[in-house]
Amino acid sequence: MDMRGRILIPLNERENLGLKAGTEFNLTRKDGVLVLKPILVEPLRVDGSCRKWGKEAFLDSGEATFGE
Repeated sequence: MDMRGRILIPLNERENLGLKAGTEFNLTRKDGVLVLKPILVEPLRVDGSCRKWGKEAFLDSGEATFGE
C-alpha cells in the first residue's frame, strides 16, 4: 500500500478477472481481512429480430450523404 492508501493489484490478476481502469469494488471486512469484490456490469443482450428494417436502412452512399 502506498502513502495515499492505494493498493496495486498485479497485472496478471487484473487480466484474469477482466478488471479495467475505473472498475469499482465493494469492500467488506471479515475477521480482520478486507475483501474486494468487483462490481461488474452484466452485458446487455440486444435482440434485433423485432426490428423491421425499412428501405431507409440500406441507402446508397450518395443517398445517405446527400439525401438524394
